[in-house]
Amino acid sequence: MLTPLQAADPRRVGPYQVRQRIGSGGMGIVYLAFSPDGQPVALKVPLRRMLRKDGFRVRFRVEVEAASRVRGRFVAAVVDADVDAEQPWYAAEYVEGASLASAVTTHGPLAGRMLDSLASGLAEALVAIHAGGVVHRDIKPANIILAWDGPKVIDFGIARSVDTTNHTRTGAVLGTGLWMAPEQIRGERAGSATDVFAWGACVVFAASGRPPFDSESIEAVAVRILRTEPDLVGVPEHLAQIVRRALEKDPAARPTAADLASRLAKNGTTPDCADEAITSAPTTGNVRGQRT
Repeated sequence: MLTPLQAADPRRVGPYQVRQRIGSGGMGIVYLAFSPDGQPVALKVPLRRMLRKDGFRVRFRVEVEAASRVRGRFVAAVVDADVDAEQPWYAAEYVEGASLASAVTTHGPLAGRMLDSLASGLAEALVAIHAGGVVHRDIKPANIILAWDGPKVIDFGIARSVDTTNHTRTGAVLGTGLWMAPEQIRGERAGSATDVFAWGACVVFAASGRPPFDSESIEAVAVRILRTEPDLVGVPEHLAQIVRRALEKDPAARPTAADLASRLAKNGTTPDCADEAITSAPTTGNVRGQRT
């Protein structure tokens, strides 16, 4: 939800005029801003206290470089950045729509063409992300926006390039509990198969309204992710088999993003039914762009 600027918020960042807040978190704030020619962007600005932390500027640069390499219909593209400024920032495509998390929580699970559009569009997003040499590492319903032209993946805050040094310590756990893959919970290096696991978890949530490894505590969720089979009740038959493969414990046993997209297409599941899905999703009062 858009909120008014606070007294300490900037009114201008780089060439952009800042108008409203989109969201904030422990690492930074995202603003709705406008370019000199009037184009809206989601402008991400790290908190000043984060800039004083060792290695943060390097991590922010990695985030921006990773996100900048990704181009695709179902990904919010980075359009501008200045990572060397005293107050670094980057601007991403502004995506208007409800998050998958909000849509399902408010209106219930998706079904039929709406669900197919989500599953296929999200798979295509992963194809584009991985083709750019990037692993997102935080695919979750809150980071998927149901835009008018299909689902859009946002927030590359913990993404990394597959060919750069890992700037997190060995054993560090990065991700969001309910949607994490077993290897993330074990503190192992996340690869493209990690995003595929999250794809499966998000499709289960979209179809059933709950995560595939739901439980009363995050510790219990972690145990279920590591040891039990996913709960696929509510997932239609034409999606259940590929979702089950995406949720394999062993990353090597999961299909690639390209495999997901190909198999979905063979089943007649494509993102081309996006218009129907989006017209049924709430947008008023729940506008999102990049998260922190």
